[in-house]
Amino acid sequence: MKLFLSLLALSALIGLGAWFGLAPQRATAKAAQTKVAVYVSIARPAGVSDEALNAEFTRAIPIYAKVPGLERKYFTYSQTGFGGLYLFDSEASAKAHFDAAWLQRVEKTYGVKASPVYFSVPEVTAGAAQVAPSAANVATIVEIKTPWYGTDGLVRKGLRDAIPTYAATPHLIYKYFTQGADRSFGGIYLWEDQASAEAHFGPAWHARVTKKYGHDGVVTFLKAPVSMIQPAKAETP
Repeated sequence: MKLFLSLLALSALIGLGAWFGLAPQRATAKAAQTKVAVYVSIARPAGVSDEALNAEFTRAIPIYAKVPGLERKYFTYSQTGFGGLYLFDSEASAKAHFDAAWLQRVEKTYGVKASPVYFSVPEVTAGAAQVAPSAANVATIVEIKTPWYGTDGLVRKGLRDAIPTYAATPHLIYKYFTQGADRSFGGIYLWEDQASAEAHFGPAWHARVTKKYGHDGVVTFLKAPVSMIQPAKAETP
């Protein structure tokens, strides 16, 4: 009975948004000065299986497709939590969605408080993997502390200059280049599968980051079996 009630509660909350695995956008990488990414992780109810989460994610797709300003959402989970990685067209759209009523609803449903984490997204790019998102996908969140000499302008230039490298990265479907409120920088990636993500963020990557910045970066791995991706908007002349 507890498991049944947990699934009902999970369905009710996930049903407040939705995403579907459409073909990745292959538009030329461009600046996204006002975009904002949000990471949400809610404590996973006991006894809820991966299959149950996937089913609820899929059922929620049509609702999230109607969320104002939401361009992408990767439905995600780990062993301890579930939620998503969102890409909004602006901070205003993100905060309108994650308002006080949303926070209260999560706490009432699960007995825990949710704390959405915001990142500014100055750049985005598709990777070299010209495939549609699938159930095997894995998302990664990378956060690297900005060195003391790293001005905002310098960081943004570095992110912009890195676009060609990530556009040619094998098995990478999409990347948001991110900056955190704590002066960290990095990215949110969508990979074809776990093996591809782990191969990219192997010992050589950590050694390179440590040598360049004087400290290692933090990489968070999340299963991302379902995605909602809005069609690319036509360019304004």
